[in-house]
Amino acid sequence: MTEHLSIIPYTIVSCLSQLDNIFETRLFGWVLAKAQSVLKLYNKDLSDINVEHAMNLTRVTIPARYILSQGDDNYKNVTKSFKLADKKIQYERDNRTYYLTIIALPEYVKDGRNSYVTFVIHNEIWHAMLNFSKGYRVFSLNSLMRLNSPYSVILYLLVTQQNRPMTYTTMQLRTLLGCDKLKSYDRGNNFFARIIDPARKELMEKTPYTFEYTAARTGKGGGYRSITLIPMVNKPTAPATSDEKKRQKLVEELRVRMSDQLKWYLQANFGMDVTGLQTVEKLLPAQWSDIKAIDWLEGVKHAALRSRVKNRAGYLVNALKKL
Repeated sequence: MTEHLSIIPYTIVSCLSQLDNIFETRLFGWVLAKAQSVLKLYNKDLSDINVEHAMNLTRVTIPARYILSQGDDNYKNVTKSFKLADKKIQYERDNRTYYLTIIALPEYVKDGRNSYVTFVIHNEIWHAMLNFSKGYRVFSLNSLMRLNSPYSVILYLLVTQQNRPMTYTTMQLRTLLGCDKLKSYDRGNNFFARIIDPARKELMEKTPYTFEYTAARTGKGGGYRSITLIPMVNKPTAPATSDEKKRQKLVEELRVRMSDQLKWYLQANFGMDVTGLQTVEKLLPAQWSDIKAIDWLEGVKHAALRSRVKNRAGYLVNALKKL
């Protein structure tokens, strides 16, 4: 199976600790992939996932089988993903802070032999999935969908494609995993035996990346003060395809060369995908500041509106070539 790389913004990573079961995680993962397909950061055919934008809401329809693991025919598990409607995300954009439920009004519909899940999300959730201004993680959606534990998902996102040890206090890691309020894990041995060790084993069996770990005690006979995760590549692992390497390199280069503010402006106002951003980056005068660039782009946008141009991205590229 080809591993399709995608990226997940830290804003989204931060809310994964709220998820209670793997069905929520899979549903969330498919929405993320569909949102990012417009940027060509995910190249699997997602035509089975239907999206309709209206006003400030987006209705999403997903085949119910996408929420189940391979070989799982128990469709009663599908509705477990609806707990995602109880979870909220805090997101900041344009000097506004939003506190929104991740999904709303979920329904499980049976239509003859077919069944699907439909729900709505606020458009700001859609924006959050495409905003990398606070950083991001690269991951494989296929690997994520093979995992059966939400703890494994979060640990996979922490260690995937990392090569340096990462040290957390015990409470920091428990908070990241969403089990900081479970008293049964106050004892370090329970935390390792029930969460860390099973997650590590699952990553070894199902993903290209896993980890070793060490733990520092608070004192003789005391609890554990900190935990260091040591990312490792599973062997053997299939090499990344040339397309995956090219896509990952492009994402990294865009973060270095073009500011997040400018990139977001181009996506929001000109509908730019990753290829379009790369073209604009080459054509924009290197000496321009973000303020000067956005001021000029505003003029192009208003000219396109007055001319009722349908392809704003193409209109912008032509204007840049005339500079």
